[in-house]
Amino acid sequence: MFELGKGDPLECREDCLVIGLQQVPKKFGGLLGGLDNRFGGALTELVKSGDLSARAGSLSVIHTLGKLPVKRLLFIGLGNPKELRKEHLKRMFGKAVKHIRKMRWPTAAVFLDTFCAGAISGEEAAQMLGEAVPMATYRFAGYKGQPNIPEVQLEKVAVYIQAAGKKPEPAEHATPVHSSVAEEAEIRPGNAEHVNAAGKTEGPPVKNANLQTDTYRKNNGSHEETTGAALHRGYVYGKAVNTARTFANMPVNIWTPARLAEYAASLAKKYPFEVEILEKKEMEKLGMGAVLAAAGESKEPPILVILKYAGKREWGNVLALVGPGAAADCCTPGENTGMAGAAAVLGAMEVIGEQKPARNVVAVIPVAGNRITGTATNGQDNMRTETAVITSMNGKTIEMRDTGAAGLLMLADAVTYAKQYGASQIVDVATLTADVIPALGRDKTGAVANCDVFFERVLESAKEAGEFIWRLPVTEADKENARSSKIADLNGSPGREGGVMVNGAFIGEFVEDTPWAHLEITGTAITGKETDLGPAGATGVMVRTLALLAEKMAEQD
Repeated sequence: MFELGKGDPLECREDCLVIGLQQVPKKFGGLLGGLDNRFGGALTELVKSGDLSARAGSLSVIHTLGKLPVKRLLFIGLGNPKELRKEHLKRMFGKAVKHIRKMRWPTAAVFLDTFCAGAISGEEAAQMLGEAVPMATYRFAGYKGQPNIPEVQLEKVAVYIQAAGKKPEPAEHATPVHSSVAEEAEIRPGNAEHVNAAGKTEGPPVKNANLQTDTYRKNNGSHEETTGAALHRGYVYGKAVNTARTFANMPVNIWTPARLAEYAASLAKKYPFEVEILEKKEMEKLGMGAVLAAAGESKEPPILVILKYAGKREWGNVLALVGPGAAADCCTPGENTGMAGAAAVLGAMEVIGEQKPARNVVAVIPVAGNRITGTATNGQDNMRTETAVITSMNGKTIEMRDTGAAGLLMLADAVTYAKQYGASQIVDVATLTADVIPALGRDKTGAVANCDVFFERVLESAKEAGEFIWRLPVTEADKENARSSKIADLNGSPGREGGVMVNGAFIGEFVEDTPWAHLEITGTAITGKETDLGPAGATGVMVRTLALLAEKMAEQD
C-alpha cells in the first residue's frame, strides 16, 4: 500500500502527485522552487487568477501535459501554516484520497515535505496520512447486490520525504511500508463489503485484521525509519477505527453476541491476549443478574467477553476498558448505536495488540439483547411500565421500569467484574442516553469521572486523538436521584432530567473508589452525513482515545 519513494518527487510516475500549498507570499519557493519553472511560471499565474488556491481545504488538479513524468499535480490548500493542526491535516489528506478514489486513479504519490507546515513535523504528517488513507477509503456496502462493474481502487501510495533532486530509484528499490491488509473481508457476512485501505474487497471472510508489523517496529532514528514507523502507526489506528465502524454498522441479526465472541477469540489467537468468554450459565453462577436481566427475553443469549493483555511481567496497575453492546431493534447501517461501545473497545484492543504498549490492559465487553426481564408494554404509550427488581453481581438491587437501560445494567456487572480482574483505572464507553445530544450536539462526547487526575489523562489522550470530550458534573443531587428507589438500592429508571450525570452516578455506585471515567457517545457514535474521513454511519469514535490512553499511561508510569 505505502512505499517510501526515493529521489525527486517531481520525477515520480504515479497517476498524481499530492502537494501541500501554503498560504504564504511566495507559494513556489523553497521545496517547490523548481516546480513553477517547469511550467514556465504558469502555476503562479493560476494562483493569481484563482484557479489554483492555497485556501485551507481547497483541492486543485493540474495536468502536467508531459512537462513532468507524473500525470497530474493534486494541490491541497493548507491555509495559514501557523493555524494548521494535525486534525485539519488529516481531514485534508482524507479529502484528497476521496478525490483520487472518485477519479479512479490506482496510484498516487505524496510530497510529504510540503505538508510539514507550521508546527506539523514530518512524523506527525506521516501519521496523519497513514490514518487518513484507510478511513477515507472505508465504506460499508450493506447487503445489496453489487453491480458487475469492476472498480479501480487506490493500490499504491508512494511517500516522498525529501527532495534530493535525484532520479527516482527503480521500483524494486522502493522501501515498502508493510501495512497491506490481506484480511479485510473479516467481518463480511453475506455480500457486505469491508474495504481495505487499497480499496479491495478480497477473499473469503476471515476473523480478524492482520497488519504486518515487522517493518519499522524498531528504528535507528533516520528520517526514513521514523517516517515509515509513523505511517504504519497511523495505518494501524485508521484500520482499527474502520473495524469499529463496521461492527456498529452491521445489523443486529448478523452481528450477534456469538459473532462478537468469535471475533474476540480470533484476536486472542493473533495477539498476545488471553480470552475468557462467559456464557449464560457462567453468569448465573457468578450472580450477574444485571447482565442477565438486560438480555431478558432476547432470542440471543448474552455473553461477557474478557480480553487480557499483559504488557508487563507482573499483573498489576491494570487499565480496564469496558464497552457494552446492547442490540437495538434496528437494521439500518450506522444506527445500531447500542453496539458502539463494544466496537470502540474492540478497535482499541486491535491497536494495543499491534503497538504492544508496556501497560496491563483488560477489556470487558458485555453483549446482550434489549429485552429487560419483568417489564411489559403499555398499549397506550408504548412505554415499559411494569417494575422489575434486579440483583447485580455485587449484591446491590436495582429497580427497573423501562428497556432503555440495558447498557446501564450491563455496565453495573461489567465494572464489577473488571475490578475482580484487578482494575486500577476504568474507562467505560457506552451509548446510554440521547439526552447528551441537546446538551453537547453531535460532535462532542459527554463524560463524567470520579478522579480529576485520571480524567486529565483521558482528556489528554482525547485531545491528541482529535476526539472532543466535555466533562459534566455529578452532584450529590444526581447521586440521590440514582438512589431514589423506594424498593431497591438503586433506581435504574429515575427519569430523563440530567440523564448523563445520573447515569454516571449510577455507574459510580459499582465503580466505588476506583479511578474511573464514563464516556457517553450516543451523539458522536454515528453521523448523518459524509465527511472527509468517511461515509455517513458509524464513526468509530473513541477507538483512538482509548488506545492512546493505554500507550500514554505506559510511557508515563
